Amino acid sequence: MPANPLPQSDAYANALRALGTRVLIDAPMQRDGTLARCLIQTRVLPFFGPVNLISRGPVGLHPDDSWAYLKDLDLKGPLIVNAGHATAPPSGHIRLAAPKRIALLSLANPDQMRAELHQKWRNALCKAERSSLTVQVQSFSPNAHRWLITHDRAQQKVRRYRSWPTRLLETFAQENPGQVRVVVARLGKTPVAAMLFLCHRPWATYHLGVTTPEGRSVAAHQLTLWHMVHWLAARGYTTLDLGLLTGPDSLDRFKLRSGATARTLGGTWLRLPKGLRRQFPSIHSPSGQKA
Repeated sequence: MPANPLPQSDAYANALRALGTRVLIDAPMQRDGTLARCLIQTRVLPFFGPVNLISRGPVGLHPDDSWAYLKDLDLKGPLIVNAGHATAPPSGHIRLAAPKRIALLSLANPDQMRAELHQKWRNALCKAERSSLTVQVQSFSPNAHRWLITHDRAQQKVRRYRSWPTRLLETFAQENPGQVRVVVARLGKTPVAAMLFLCHRPWATYHLGVTTPEGRSVAAHQLTLWHMVHWLAARGYTTLDLGLLTGPDSLDRFKLRSGATARTLGGTWLRLPKGLRRQFPSIHSPSGQKA
């Protein structure tokens, strides 16, 4: 089954269109004659005109074929590419940001997935399973889960990171009914941890998670993720995208010790206008810069 990263999914396209972004889904030909897929976002900026963005696409093409496709793609305005693979582009591109890594978890039968857990992660899971935690998967509701969004906003300020605007999350849920899922762990009637996932078959993507001191003391996050992994696998999902590996170290370890594999993306590139591509090789920004 082909890959389906969130920025290339129909579910994401539905949300973007509802918010007024122009979306084109192209279908380039693969080497075997079947069709690949490329979702292209276009936003028209005042006094500037259209700006195009492709994130982790096209899907289904060989990396060399992907850059050839992107080089020849006829679009009005600049094209920015968040490359989904580590192969360098041909001449005529300026790198805006260096590559990052993501964690991808293959979903299989429960026994196989449990065997692939890191020993420390498995021990924490066993601790959570012996506790009095109860876990439930729910469909996201902006009103019922307002506490989760509020907690996450506060967490973003403390840890100095940014997630989706609430409007985008709520639009995604509205345009894709049942495809935003929340896993809540409780001690008694009190929520002590929760995670939110975006579902876009055959993949799903971890979006946010919060916990409390009580939740950490009983390894509630291990149990919530494990519960969701089972839920997804039972419904035919093949891959869980756990997101970027950009720290803190404890979060990166949590993701990788769950059995996930690190994959390097290709950085962010600006395609130069046709008249300049032959004159300039691909230019890299300082290696310390991150995308």
